[in-house]
Formats: sequence, structure tokens, C-alpha cells
Amino acid sequence: MRAAGAGVAAWIFLTAAAACGGPGAPAGAPPGERIWVANIGGVVDQLGRDLELAGSGGATLEAARSALGDQADLYTILVAYTDFGGCSHMVAAAGDAPARFVRVERMLGSACALLERAARLFTRATSAHDPRALLAAGRATLRASPLLARARDELERAR
Repeated sequence: MRAAGAGVAAWIFLTAAAACGGPGAPAGAPPGERIWVANIGGVVDQLGRDLELAGSGGATLEAARSALGDQADLYTILVAYTDFGGCSHMVAAAGDAPARFVRVERMLGSACALLERAARLFTRATSAHDPRALLAAGRATLRASPLLARARDELERAR
């Protein structure tokens, strides 16, 4: 049930992202490629915004303790980690990558593995009020950040 809900949410998000624009394939590219690039660009943008939100968890043990005790911080972080937990679903909802974007798809797969691990750590942090788990989640998101940046760069070069 949860996975189905994430898939529906991802489909709605990706459809809206394609309609709004974002990084696009060259004007002469096939329509399917333009849609895929717009959809994946929307996913990368969303995950980038989520990385900023996840930063509210803090970079020190004291900051993580504080974040776990602050309802507003916790809600902000929850939004980001919810998306991280559905990362692979969001990427899969864009469809199969056109051949020239397989590298982007691989980078996103690696980023999603890290972000989904971070989401599991976040769940442990909030369930057990474990600031060390929240710090570990934050470190995992930091490792995913360059992968997302490289994916964004590859999409931009293709335009």
C-alpha cells in the first residue's frame, strides 16, 4: 500500500514537473526524450531542495538532539526524508532512460541508494530518539549530493 502511494505521488509529481518545464532535451529531440529529461530534471531539483531541508538535522550531536526535540525542525526534516525514501520510485516513474542518459540514470540509482539508506536511518532516529542515527542519515545525504549535482550537469549538457 505504501509503495503504491509513493508511486502515485511520484507520477503526479513527474507529470506536473514535465508540464512546468525544467531542464529539457534539445528542441529536435524526440518527444519521449524531452519528457524524460524534464521529469528527471524535476526529480533532481526536488531532491536538491530536500537536501537543503534535511540539513535542519544538524551537523553535530547536540544539533541532532535539538532537532529531534523540536517539532518544527522534525516536520521539516520529515518532508525531506519521506522523499528520500521514495527516491527510486520517483526515478522509475520517469520511465526508461533514453540511451544517451543511461549514465544519468546510474548516478541517480547510486544517489537513491544513499538517500534511501538515509531515510531508514531517519526512521530509526525518530523511533528511538537516536541523535547518532540522525547524524548518520545526514552524512548519507551529503554523500548523495555530488551524485545529484553530476546528474544535473549531465542533463544540462544534453540541452
